[in-house]
Amino acid sequence: MADPIKRKSSLSGTIRDGATEEYQFKIGEILKKEGQITSRQHDDAVAHVKKNGGFVGSFLLKNGDIDENTIPNVLSRKYNYAIINIAERDIEQKVINLLPFEIAKKYFAFPVKLKDGSLQIAMTEPTNNHAVDEIKATVRVPVQALVAKEADIVESYRKYYKISDEEYRAFVGVLAGEEEDQMSVAEIDDFGSLVSEAADDYIISDDGDDDQVQDQFSASDAPIIKLVNGILVKAVNDGVSDVHIEPFEKAFYVRYRVDGALYKSMNLPLEIKNALIARFKILANLDITEKRVPQDGRIKMKLGRKREVDFRVSSLPTLFGESVVLRILDKSGLNVDMTKLGFAQEDLAKFMRSIYRPNGLVLVTGPTGSGKTVTLYSSLNIRNTEDVKILTAEDPVEFNFKGINQVNVVKEAGMTFAKALKAFLRQDPDICMIGEIRDMETGEIAVEAAMTGHLVLSTLHTNDCPSTVTRLVDMGVQPFNVAASVVLCSAQRLMRRICPHCKQPVTKMSANKLLEAGFDKSEFASLKLYEGKGCAKCSGTGYKGRVGCFEIMEMTPNIADAITSQVPESQLRKIAIKDGMKTLRQDGLLKARQGQTTLDQVLEKTVLQKESLPAYLLNPDEMVFENGDTIIKEGNSDNNFFKLIQGCLEVIKGSEKIAEISQPDSYFGEMSALLGGKRTATIRSVGKSIVKVFPGDKLMETLEGYPEISKQVITTLVRRLEETNQRLIQVTNQKADLERMIKSTASQAPRRVAPLTRPSGDGPMSSPGQPAINPGPTPLKKPGDDTQTIRVAPMPDGTSEAAQAGGGGAS
Repeated sequence: MADPIKRKSSLSGTIRDGATEEYQFKIGEILKKEGQITSRQHDDAVAHVKKNGGFVGSFLLKNGDIDENTIPNVLSRKYNYAIINIAERDIEQKVINLLPFEIAKKYFAFPVKLKDGSLQIAMTEPTNNHAVDEIKATVRVPVQALVAKEADIVESYRKYYKISDEEYRAFVGVLAGEEEDQMSVAEIDDFGSLVSEAADDYIISDDGDDDQVQDQFSASDAPIIKLVNGILVKAVNDGVSDVHIEPFEKAFYVRYRVDGALYKSMNLPLEIKNALIARFKILANLDITEKRVPQDGRIKMKLGRKREVDFRVSSLPTLFGESVVLRILDKSGLNVDMTKLGFAQEDLAKFMRSIYRPNGLVLVTGPTGSGKTVTLYSSLNIRNTEDVKILTAEDPVEFNFKGINQVNVVKEAGMTFAKALKAFLRQDPDICMIGEIRDMETGEIAVEAAMTGHLVLSTLHTNDCPSTVTRLVDMGVQPFNVAASVVLCSAQRLMRRICPHCKQPVTKMSANKLLEAGFDKSEFASLKLYEGKGCAKCSGTGYKGRVGCFEIMEMTPNIADAITSQVPESQLRKIAIKDGMKTLRQDGLLKARQGQTTLDQVLEKTVLQKESLPAYLLNPDEMVFENGDTIIKEGNSDNNFFKLIQGCLEVIKGSEKIAEISQPDSYFGEMSALLGGKRTATIRSVGKSIVKVFPGDKLMETLEGYPEISKQVITTLVRRLEETNQRLIQVTNQKADLERMIKSTASQAPRRVAPLTRPSGDGPMSSPGQPAINPGPTPLKKPGDDTQTIRVAPMPDGTSEAAQAGGGGAS
């Protein structure tokens, strides 16, 4: 007997038996009473289910009458059914084994968890009491019915019950007939024959003046119509993002942009130039008689019964005719899954945290074509639920989303971004999306909206996250308002992804190129990079698809303080990197290591920032010292250098205090790191001090590679030398004053003559040449006499304890 899970079956055939009871249609009655569907929609759904089998809710969903969240939300709100997201659960196999697949698919149910002896069952229509009773009888344990989205249950069937692709297609309703009907416009295999057919009978005038020739084929002729349709269909099938129709002096090209790179697809004859361009302008509702000014329009093409593709059209007069560029807006190819855009895990967590905030300004930045629109739409798609009011102002609206109120900006009619945003604030929105902040008025209103309880998403044309802040301030937005309103900035680029079919390791890598890219020497031995060899799948380019490169700057207290203080952009970048921001180059190198893109793409799309400091400068050790704690001890041979963050330090030589360090951001201890040898002084904390410690063996590297740090170190040294010089001048002046005082005293004193001495008793006085008897006190020394010294009391500041009369200097 064949495995029932693998056996071919259809959804309608498995649920037709016993499905005509009234309980089967209870969900339809609930939706009708709640105003989610009309009576006619309800009756059509019931008639279809009675005739063909199936579920009312499933029919309404596939018919477009409701969306996938309608039933879960209604049942949760009105009947207190718990909503479950099966994709977030890890289901145990023993739970799967409790409910056979035949019963599960009969009632669109899926077992989730066995809890307290009761089996939790996810269903699309838990109001079907008969289905709940039969499931209970099958599993022989109490059953708790939960409500889940139909798509989640079908995906769970594929993941856990391992259903076949054929049965999976039966569930999701993709029938063979629908697949064949995807293209209602005929595809063209032989463009050369078609072009020849359009140009065969075209006569070129003798003078070669193409502008004076009357076209024999107009834009409405069949060959031209078929050629234009073929160009558009080929572009959609090949995954092209832009189509360029370009006339030159002696050539007429059709170029396609695929994965960000242009390539020439067709070389058309000049004879059909006017007719072909006119056909594009007719489709876009443009004025075909106006060839002197640019025009913008839109083409809508229906491919199959459900698929529609829009083309945004721009015409531009050039020297040799009008150039037409079409941007393809294919919603079916729009990736609105945030996890597939290329975010690193930690960056994705930051971004998700920001878009779930109740208020704030989220800015997505980058040049044209960097994927900003996709990132914004993906963010809105995540928040697009029935309990969230979303308003967008776009120029123009590129993709239409159900449940999102989208507004076209029309400058000519006075509908600007600023005016739209003002109106939005009176519409009670939860989330506002502004296509672009272009001026001060729009910026100020966006900031105001973010600070008054709204989540605002917008874009800016800047190169990276720190420059986004600079751009807002330059527009006129106050720095403190930027710091208070912006919750996250995201800068992004799109890089070409390596083709998975011809991916191979790079065998030769230049060491200089790796260093210039930003790799460290230490990882050269284990570094593995990849490239695409080129194959039929990627048309020989080695690339297939694109991957995003992101720089995420989340607003932290340090960054907010820096913005408020209006620090330079380079300093803001350093602070952001310290607080966890990876630059575009760093994220690009990560993706190169992971084999997602090539090093050439990283070098082409990103720039190495000098502010990407090494770890020992980004996160130095920060130490706290209490009063009297020793930081540096005289005579030690360590060579670390330090930076004072807060507090006061005293410098001691021997047992005498010779200086103080109290200026924040002052470096000290660098002389031992530069010159080697032992410490020449002791440095102690006066009160509580906070000091950062840097490795001394990295000082020379720091001075050579980081000019700003070198400047700070040199500034500290110069200040210290200046203080020493001032003290030296002070001591020198004190010595000079002392010498002048001595000279003055010596010149004013009377000349003293040695008295005659008498012998003991009454004897005669001794002659001058004889030894004096009882000579008395020692006379003062004359200036210039080096035989005696004068002792001088210490100066009040203790800088000079003794001075030699001959001018020896302070000790």
